Amino acid sequence: PPPLRAASAGVPDDAPRAAAKALRADRGLGVPGASAAPDSSAASAPGAEAAAAASAPKSRTGSGRDKVGIDAQGGAQWLALEPGLDFGEFRLEGAEFRLTALRIDPQRFDFVLCASSADGKGPRALDTWGRERDLVAAINASMYLPDGATSTGYMRGAGHINNPRLAERFGAFFVACPDSGELPPAAIVDRDAPDWKERIARYDLVIQNYRMINADRRILWSPGGPLYSISAVAQDGAGRILFLHSRTPVEAYAFAQQLLHLPLDVRTVMYVEGGAQAGLLVRSHSLRRELGGVHAPSLLVTGNLKALLPNVLGVRRKSGECAPRGQ
Repeated sequence: PPPLRAASAGVPDDAPRAAAKALRADRGLGVPGASAAPDSSAASAPGAEAAAAASAPKSRTGSGRDKVGIDAQGGAQWLALEPGLDFGEFRLEGAEFRLTALRIDPQRFDFVLCASSADGKGPRALDTWGRERDLVAAINASMYLPDGATSTGYMRGAGHINNPRLAERFGAFFVACPDSGELPPAAIVDRDAPDWKERIARYDLVIQNYRMINADRRILWSPGGPLYSISAVAQDGAGRILFLHSRTPVEAYAFAQQLLHLPLDVRTVMYVEGGAQAGLLVRSHSLRRELGGVHAPSLLVTGNLKALLPNVLGVRRKSGECAPRGQ
């Protein structure tokens, strides 16, 4: 495992009325027609997550225990923020943490690398990156070296190379902005693929990280290890990109297990950050939320200040910025 460092509410039509109401309330959306209230969970009290979970829609299992974000048929309950952008919070029966997920359709959204090494302005909080770059969402791009700017793995985007070195132990590449419209607009390339070098060469944006789960849905991390907040990026079976976050400190293997058991259809999953630096930002018209990570000991105090991040993977509405090269 990697070293640790410091409009409408869009509820599905088939959702029960009570569940829809609870879903809106839990997401800060209020009643239909009401404006969404901004919500930052980065400095929330330790009990805030449990309180929110109590109001979230639940499916009652045979043992009488609750699941969050899963309907009676075992499907995922997503909140449609806008076309191609869905928000969900999930917890399986008996799980010790709640997973926040943002599902993004690359046909409707572009992905951009926001790197402090490109503009020289230094690391920034997630919400600052969001405002400056007009992002709909953002997550950590990768872990970084002690210089506070360079990614631990290969990373380039928008003509800027942050780290030209391929990390031998890192087996996942997030790619976006291809050189041809015949290629997926964004994807995660697994290093086990025989043509991985040729594939990443055809994309302008490339970010290399550890794999948690490979393309065959096999967990590559061993059980055991410390507990920490986790941010991860995944691709599902339909080619959509998932930004994933657990604020509650959790063992990495347990995090991966839950991803495979939840109805998210994840394929390759890459770890992007852990601990207090792990974050997720949502800045849609209907929901604004910033989730920050914590170190386990700080749960007994007041939480962590917002982490300053040198490299962020951002999401923007389609603008032609990531049109295939040559078009």
